[in-house]
Amino acid sequence: MGRGGHTVPRRGPSFIGEHAHDFGGKTIGMFAGVALLINNITGPGVPGLPNMFAEAGWLIPTVLFLLIWAMSSLSTTMYCEAMRRIPGNEHFRGRIEYTTIVEYYFGRTWYIASQIGLNGALQSLNIISVIQSAQVMDKAISAMFKRSCAFNLSPFSLSGDHGKLAQSTEFWSCIDVNSVSDGDAWGCHVVMTMGFITTLLITIPMGYYNLDDNMIIQVIAFVLTVGCWIVWILASFSADPHSQPLPYGNTTGQGTWTIPMYNSDSNFGSQAGVLGTILFNYGFVTTVPSWVNEKKPSVSVNKSVWFSTFMCNIIFFAIGIPGALGFKYYLAGPATNNCAYGVDTNDPGNCMQDLMSVLSNRTMAPDSWVKHKGLEGLLEASVYLFPIVAVLSSIPVFSIVIKYNCIENGLSKRFSIFWGVLFPWLVSIPLLYQPNALNQIINLSSLFFVSFTDFIVPWCLFIMLNKEDLQKEIESRNEQPLLNSVNDDLEDGSSKPEDHDFYIHQHFAFPQSYSTFKIYLATILVVVMGFLALGGVVLSIMQSSVTSWDCAAVSV
Repeated sequence: MGRGGHTVPRRGPSFIGEHAHDFGGKTIGMFAGVALLINNITGPGVPGLPNMFAEAGWLIPTVLFLLIWAMSSLSTTMYCEAMRRIPGNEHFRGRIEYTTIVEYYFGRTWYIASQIGLNGALQSLNIISVIQSAQVMDKAISAMFKRSCAFNLSPFSLSGDHGKLAQSTEFWSCIDVNSVSDGDAWGCHVVMTMGFITTLLITIPMGYYNLDDNMIIQVIAFVLTVGCWIVWILASFSADPHSQPLPYGNTTGQGTWTIPMYNSDSNFGSQAGVLGTILFNYGFVTTVPSWVNEKKPSVSVNKSVWFSTFMCNIIFFAIGIPGALGFKYYLAGPATNNCAYGVDTNDPGNCMQDLMSVLSNRTMAPDSWVKHKGLEGLLEASVYLFPIVAVLSSIPVFSIVIKYNCIENGLSKRFSIFWGVLFPWLVSIPLLYQPNALNQIINLSSLFFVSFTDFIVPWCLFIMLNKEDLQKEIESRNEQPLLNSVNDDLEDGSSKPEDHDFYIHQHFAFPQSYSTFKIYLATILVVVMGFLALGGVVLSIMQSSVTSWDCAAVSV
């Protein structure tokens, strides 16, 4: 019987044997695991970070990044400790996915809530990845062939700055998505674009494989992604804000190499999108059990997680702050969907949705790069390569994790593949070219789903575990502790456990002696995240009520 009072199916060797073809083996090493974690944490959200810093200023995002970094790392290691301590899964020798862990400790009600939260979080992450990757793929196709085409499933008349947009009423239409100054004919329409179809064809086959089968792709995607990031950082430092037009009143330091500590501008300054954006980037905890199930026994969870999240923090600041410093004039805020350029031109649709949109626009990209043929080619390659590597490193992983959870909970493989691999693409079609849909999904799904499944649930599990440990410690305080016979031969200090072939890394989120401290810390974290999520929801709702909705102004 589980602690929640329900019998939990064993996920030991017999279960793994019965589903040998449905899951991967324990073969993922340290480097591949770190690459997988960094890919999951960064993913498609990175190009939008300069927008957040430009809209909010540097203070609140910096504080929240550091706070959420520590909280997400602790949440992950705490959840893994709860996972390890389920009978039959000592040292992660069995196979247990996210929702089964919740059911074992909290029972059926929490299990249902965690299923809703898990699928909401992962499906949202997948839908966001699909939308962003398909849009950037359309930009790449337009750059190469001067236009991208689409099936318009909901043709209706749409007017731009210079009258009716003819393509808005055509079932089959082709436009240059890199040049929609007169208006976007696909705005608010349900369209299936060539970028969407291309991205789908690349990604769908990978969702059928297991996680360990995808490791070589994860490593290659990681290396290529790092290359793209380096190009963006160098390009951001090459930007000349002094050459950009000054906005009205120059109230936020536009035209200078600065960003405000706190952006209070009434048109394009807001803190409403900060927490949701950061939670979206750190919403990786739900994918960790699948990695733990297939990592090598000798790989340390703590070392892998803390190193990966620390490196991601460096990446976030290295791209977010220089990008905002160089291009803040053009970047649309995730909450206001406006920028100084939009105010000057009286058209928020002129603002760019992320750093890639700026760098792929010749009038906004740094002159020193645009005027140099080799640098311009490198810049374009990084912008158009990124959605492909982001697709390969994020969408299949989320699909596989959803598929694993479905199979592990007794659902058929056919349904699991539909729900994990195909469903996100069906939902993404009507959202592909809706005004500010990407930022709104990122913000609200993070506040509702990610905060619950990736933070609050793991901390509540950890509190329960350590209360039980503390009670046992009180009851057996005067008993002589037992020694682990496996390590008897190491008492002379002549070698380390890691030097032995039989060594299995034993995972604890904290040293075992910190029982009371761990309970207090986890409780504080639950309260803090609860207030942050509630405050973020209120701010988002308030901001959404004053944000414009202009179909023809949709930009990608």
